[in-house]
Amino acid sequence: MPLSPDATMYDEAGRTVIRFERALRHPTERVWSALTTADELVAWHPSPFELEPRTGGAVTYRPPFDHAIGKGRVLAYEPGRLLAYTWGEDELRWELRPHAEGTVLVLMQTFGDHFKAARDAAGWHLCLDALADALDGAAAPSPTGERAIEAGWAELNGAYEERFGISPDEATPPPEM
Repeated sequence: MPLSPDATMYDEAGRTVIRFERALRHPTERVWSALTTADELVAWHPSPFELEPRTGGAVTYRPPFDHAIGKGRVLAYEPGRLLAYTWGEDELRWELRPHAEGTVLVLMQTFGDHFKAARDAAGWHLCLDALADALDGAAAPSPTGERAIEAGWAELNGAYEERFGISPDEATPPPEM
């Protein structure tokens, strides 16, 4: 299946927001578990975490090798419907709503560095594909590092740069892995 950008980007209160909307063939309870359970996050999230399941709770990020890499804060926690938290200077908001064939998932990432929008959109695009695969029971490769390049990150990054009007010269490069 060809990779095609599906995120939108807009400005909100001087910060950049990228937004994805995906239909998943699973009930909201199943998708919620994949968004909040550390063991399930490993299959698709670039930085799995553990969280205190309440608004104001702590989020502790862990790469696959289980070394803490940072802390965040839960901004909203409504089981089966809404999860929002900080990741460094960024905010991630996951909204779920049931539909006839499963769940509609909306992901919004809000951040200050407009020029990282394409790279982050390409990364989340692959992560959401990996989430869908994991929910379907497929063994998906990690959406980060060398495997992301193999999975089409560079192609998607270029497509998102074009879609968002960000020249490759201006684009914030990915962090060192």
